[in-house]
Amino acid sequence: MDGEPAFGDAAGSWLGAFDDEVRMTRPRRRALVAIGLGEFVDAYDLIVIGGLVFALKAHFQLSAGQLGWLSAAAFFGSALGALFFGDLVDRIGRRRVFVVNLIAFVGLALLSAVVTEVWMLFVVRVLIGVAIGADIAASISFLAELSPRGSRGGWTGAMPQITWSLGAICAVLVDAGLYALMGADAWRLAFALGAIPAVVVLLVRRSLPDSPRWLLAQGRVTEAVAGFEQFGVRVRDHSRLATAPSRPVVRRRARARGRLEPYAKLFSGKRRAAVIFAILMIGLIPLNGIGQSVLVTYVLDQFGGHLSRVSSILAGSVLWIGALAGSYLAWRTLDRLGRISSIVGALVGFVVVYVLMVTVAFGTAWLIPLYFLLGVVTWWGASACWPLPSELAPTEMRGRAQGLGTGLQRFCIGVNTLLLPHMLVWVGFRATVLLAAGISVALIPFALWGRRFEPTQRSLEVASGDELLGAPVVGSPNPGMVLSP
Repeated sequence: MDGEPAFGDAAGSWLGAFDDEVRMTRPRRRALVAIGLGEFVDAYDLIVIGGLVFALKAHFQLSAGQLGWLSAAAFFGSALGALFFGDLVDRIGRRRVFVVNLIAFVGLALLSAVVTEVWMLFVVRVLIGVAIGADIAASISFLAELSPRGSRGGWTGAMPQITWSLGAICAVLVDAGLYALMGADAWRLAFALGAIPAVVVLLVRRSLPDSPRWLLAQGRVTEAVAGFEQFGVRVRDHSRLATAPSRPVVRRRARARGRLEPYAKLFSGKRRAAVIFAILMIGLIPLNGIGQSVLVTYVLDQFGGHLSRVSSILAGSVLWIGALAGSYLAWRTLDRLGRISSIVGALVGFVVVYVLMVTVAFGTAWLIPLYFLLGVVTWWGASACWPLPSELAPTEMRGRAQGLGTGLQRFCIGVNTLLLPHMLVWVGFRATVLLAAGISVALIPFALWGRRFEPTQRSLEVASGDELLGAPVVGSPNPGMVLSP
């Protein structure tokens, strides 16, 4: 198309200024927080079942195997949701997916409170997981595309983990409070209350436009400019909008590529190694966290088995308070230290904590602060891993890359949940924790190999090798775009 290069130059300059913006505008900050709050909903729905699992076991007369599958159901569901909706995120847009999935959260939270059979609860938990996976694929892609490069690690990696940690803490407090008031029947109301944060997040997200980057990639230029302006940025030079590729042309190109070709393109070309690294890094790092799911019971044993049921539920929050501290640490350091240095630091932290747990602290109350530190290093590392697929994959394939990485991550967590009870029987507590430490050691060289792809302080287009609509992205200053007063 004759007009495409002229438009591409304009689009590149807009994105360059958008990426370089240091002073965060209020509308843009509100949008980032609204998107990140989806992880509060995700965490609540994942963690709320943990505090009342004993009540579910008694109510449905669950065997150990059924209990394991019920606990893992949402994780396997989120793996499916991330894979399926990661594709849709790139086809129909980030906003449509996260609006639909929040509506699903509301309905499924209420439905889970009225189930009468264990198979019903299992199906609902899988579907809740699907909604969680969809939200992650859409939200992290959107956050990466909306964040300035100088603080993208904080907004895309740490901020969602902060809201996730708050959601987990809230779930524990709700479990403990309702159990104190209602006893073993509290699980139904605890599940139903998950609809409230979903409705709140849906309301705060309702006025958001779609990602301007995704709209540009679809040829929807007028909507993209409107999105820039809604986020507090005004594009003054509209003269080259008429040269933009039309929507029907872009759609025909997308249809011609077919459904599988985008995945083939994702793993080909000069960005192949970076994308594979991002997917494997986020996907495999949960394997070194296998101790988390079993440690809480052992930690509680250090109190001599005298904790009440409510106190036992609350004691589980030690890990999530550590998660909040680790996420805040990432917020403060991620854009200074970089993604890879933070991941390596977290992996070394895993090794130290695990070794201390099975040596000097074994069988003592020192396991409790170490359990807190485990939460710190886990969520520090998770904050650095989460944005990698969205930062290292181009706009037209960003949702797919995030979906693949998140899908592998949640699958590994589900496998952990199923295998760990057996691991404790087969090899014991110490060997299980040392295995987690060994996996951490094995991941360090892989993380160091990925330093060549470090996206910190690089524009999203440069980090991903994306030339949106054939346009190289340039930095500010740009006379065609200014901040709104």
